[in-house]
Amino acid sequence: MRPALLLALCLMLSASAANAASADGITPTQLLDLEQVRNADISPDGKLAAYTVSQNRDMADDAGSAWSRLYLVATDGGEPRPFIVGDVSVGSPSFSPDGRLVGFTMKRGDGAKTQVWAIPVDGGEARPATASPAGVASWSWSHDGEAIFYIDTEETPERETDLKDKGWLPRYYEENLRHRNLHRVAFRFDDEPGEVETLVEGMSVWGLNVGADGKHVAFGASELNLVDQRYMFQDIHLLDLATGEHRLLVDVPGKLGGFRLSPDARHLAWTGAASRSDHATSSLFLVDVADGAQRSLTPADFPGHIRSVAWRDNKTVIYQSDVGVHTTVSTLDVNKGPDKAKVVFDGTAKGLIVGMPASRPGTKSMVMVGHDSMTPRELFAWNGKGIATRLTHHNAGLADIELAEQRIVRWTARDGLELEGMLMMPLHPDGPAPLIVDVHGGPESNHRHGWISRYANPGQAMSARGYAVFFPNYRGSTGRGVAFAASAFGEPAGPEFDDIVDGVDHLIAEGIVDGDRVGVMGGSYGGYATFWLTTYYSDRFRAGVGMVGVSDLVSKRFLTDIPFEDQYVHMGDPVRDSWELMRERSPINYADKSRTPLLIVHGDGDPRVHPSQSQEMYRALKMSGHPAVRLLFYPGEGHGNAKRYGRADFVHRTMAWFDHYLLQDNTWDGPMPALDISGEMGLLDEE
Repeated sequence: MRPALLLALCLMLSASAANAASADGITPTQLLDLEQVRNADISPDGKLAAYTVSQNRDMADDAGSAWSRLYLVATDGGEPRPFIVGDVSVGSPSFSPDGRLVGFTMKRGDGAKTQVWAIPVDGGEARPATASPAGVASWSWSHDGEAIFYIDTEETPERETDLKDKGWLPRYYEENLRHRNLHRVAFRFDDEPGEVETLVEGMSVWGLNVGADGKHVAFGASELNLVDQRYMFQDIHLLDLATGEHRLLVDVPGKLGGFRLSPDARHLAWTGAASRSDHATSSLFLVDVADGAQRSLTPADFPGHIRSVAWRDNKTVIYQSDVGVHTTVSTLDVNKGPDKAKVVFDGTAKGLIVGMPASRPGTKSMVMVGHDSMTPRELFAWNGKGIATRLTHHNAGLADIELAEQRIVRWTARDGLELEGMLMMPLHPDGPAPLIVDVHGGPESNHRHGWISRYANPGQAMSARGYAVFFPNYRGSTGRGVAFAASAFGEPAGPEFDDIVDGVDHLIAEGIVDGDRVGVMGGSYGGYATFWLTTYYSDRFRAGVGMVGVSDLVSKRFLTDIPFEDQYVHMGDPVRDSWELMRERSPINYADKSRTPLLIVHGDGDPRVHPSQSQEMYRALKMSGHPAVRLLFYPGEGHGNAKRYGRADFVHRTMAWFDHYLLQDNTWDGPMPALDISGEMGLLDEE
């Protein structure tokens, strides 16, 4: 038997055994095998939906990110049709204006770049529509389907490529950057991609929206091709296709979300931050294309965050919002005041977390990705009122697995602020349970009352082992309005992380949680929280797992790829003006207080939170005599794990760490859990 086939067979047998052994609750392997609906579009007549489904690779596959497959389904129901499946990564599905084709991005073949492809909705062979040397980053059909607009990065000169191949070229840091240009190429399904026309160059284009009038393209761009520039210095421009000239349309004050031209191209609606210091997309705005006059469409004192917007007709916008731990969809006549908005889909009442509906002006039918606490992301059809109809069932096997109850929990912080989050109960509650606190990152994020469990937040798998899992939305989280999100501005680690401790105290007082067996985990800013809570609040936490976390606010500022974002929306001041506070709120300052076993994991290629942040935390603890700290780097991973192995290792290793200290009651000064967990993961098992 060939080695590859033998390995695949062993992994299948191991997974089958693991699944069979877990009649109660979901196993880590089952969790990692779940399929999730991601991106969706609806046909111009509203009768078809195209959508992608992501699934982690098998351990026997070559290393890489999750597969993503393309499906079509009728919006009035029926069996989904697989269109592009197998070992592929499909993205950005979009119907052609006449509805005959579905376009999408895909990389096909060894060494190939991502291109736009198209396939007839009636079936047939997919054909490439672009031939970008660098690969397509974003794209759109023209208004009539006769052309493709796309963004790619400037091609590297041949001489530079040759020097690099020979090992004679240094790796330049934030210099010699290549712009992201906007192009147009004629589309003919029967022909090879046509000649490319470059429409915008000399700046870095991040997103585009093609006007239905065929005369304009709105695009977001910054001066340089840097992530920090995309975050903090991106503005909206308008391209006149007749003259080839473009002009600044919106000088965006902070972060930019999405933007859409009205069907008649007289107005542009956009979402973004309310100010430069607002750390997330929160607000909705309208700008007059002719004179640039701008006004806010955000309701006064809106208790949530507006995320996405589209047009239903020339005067009506539809937008999706996070409101508390739920989501809503609203419509607004832009000729009326923002307080005249109507909530047309209330996720609180319907028990469904939904993304922005895919819709077309002139049709009632819409589709949207939705999920709830017991159902991963699936596709739903909706006609603008009433209930949403589920169209897909990509995880039918979940019906045979008992899942833990997930409930909303609310508590009062020590200063009187009302807070909320989710609590996943043990699958079979039996008195006060060991607790794992799972802290979200950002902090410009929030936990919502939908399907939370994934590799980085394996809540259901933990509940199956007897844990309660707490997902707190501490102050500074999104979903509660701009003022709530700003309540932690310039105040890292202090009251925001006190909120988490207060939430744990609430659960203990309710008799749900065993206060002597509390663990904490999180990634990025959640990793920062984990480092803080296992040092400053070490007496409250029995074990911790920190992923890509922040340990030193000063060095983090100078090593991240988003330093201005870090300054403008988190602290407000440069390091020289906040040195003492940043030092005071850095977990490494409290390493000598820690008596909490801490597992630290980090991708060795992380540009957002440099891997040295984890090494600093590790070294500070070790030099303080800490006997139960472990540091692992995942090769080839960045700010979080994208590959199946890294995701599986994280889940299994995290579970083993908490089991060792919370369930088996091992002490911090005793032996740590086994370093090699390949057996538990089913790797290299004997035949």
